[in-house]
Amino acid sequence: MTPSAKRFTTVFYLFALSACKRSHAPPAEPVPIAARSAAYVTNNGSDTIAVIDRDGDVVVTRSLDVDTSAHEAPHHLAIDGAGHLFVALAFPPADTNPADKHAGHGGSDSLGALLRLDQKTLAVEASRDVDQNPGDVVLTHDQRRVLVTHFDMRRAMQQAKAASITSKMYARLVVLDAKTLDVVAARAICVAPHGIAVAKDDSFAAIACYGSDEIAIVELGNPELPTAHVPIAATAGVPGAPRFGPYSVAIAPDQKRAIVADMESADVRVVDLAARQFLADSAIPLGARAMMPDFVSATEALVPLQAPDGIVRVDIAKNAVVARAAFGAECKLPHVARVAPDGRAFVVCEGDHKESGAVIEIDPMTLAVKKRWVVGVYPDGIAFSDRPN
Repeated sequence: MTPSAKRFTTVFYLFALSACKRSHAPPAEPVPIAARSAAYVTNNGSDTIAVIDRDGDVVVTRSLDVDTSAHEAPHHLAIDGAGHLFVALAFPPADTNPADKHAGHGGSDSLGALLRLDQKTLAVEASRDVDQNPGDVVLTHDQRRVLVTHFDMRRAMQQAKAASITSKMYARLVVLDAKTLDVVAARAICVAPHGIAVAKDDSFAAIACYGSDEIAIVELGNPELPTAHVPIAATAGVPGAPRFGPYSVAIAPDQKRAIVADMESADVRVVDLAARQFLADSAIPLGARAMMPDFVSATEALVPLQAPDGIVRVDIAKNAVVARAAFGAECKLPHVARVAPDGRAFVVCEGDHKESGAVIEIDPMTLAVKKRWVVGVYPDGIAFSDRPN
């Protein structure tokens, strides 16, 4: 039985699939942490979700092992305001290179899946197949649609080797109905798209295209998903072999600009969303791989860094780093910085991908570590809910 044949599309199908004995539903138990103080974390390496109490020390872990013959690798997640959590499963290949911290990310030939979970128990309510190598998972602000990119570097490498035209290297943005998980729109948008940021009015999404050194701006109000491509620089790399490697994007509170984090060129850059072009001389060198940032004020954003590990606060009005902190053992390989609805700042730390990773709370101004929670192996996503139980 192929990996994609073992996937399921609804909870009913999961239980009815008697021919595939290895598929099962993980136990559903109430999570004893109030939603208003909870943070939900995907543990890519241990096929689980951790729930941490932001106001205490409790960490609760729940399995996402929906296929006992596979490595689910939950990768990023989103929460709506109606008691549901959405998480992507990437099903990476088993024969990855342990020396490469990101081996397997973007290298799967199996279909991915999007799960909708009950927030109170983390039980699987429904599932839908998506394309290979799901990347980011984001809800529109009206909570009606779920957006999933596909960080499909495997496709890019295969098509590049075959000397195909660039469009054949493109992976899709898939838009699903949050209630039914039906696909309502889909389009191949660029090479290895990853981080998504959605405008407050849900009119468009800005997507970082790692493999083609550009940003895709996708009009969400049109089912055809018209897309504009904004090159990150005149000296962009060859598709599939990026020079800059934009991995993530965050829209500024004024909705006019966005900050783009680049892994390969170790910097951040600012794009003018109205003009659909990068601002000249906006690059801020960071000296480390820039991961997934978040705004902490009108012009300042927190950017986690890898190799060396740490975090910076950058000001896009000044085009400058205004604060910097190095991380040691308390936060190995920081992956994502997120500001909770109450203004507190958190960083997810991948760790060494063999032992448990961590989540830390930092002071958004001084960048000092305030608290630390140990979670599962290779955590890489975090989402908050301040909705009362």
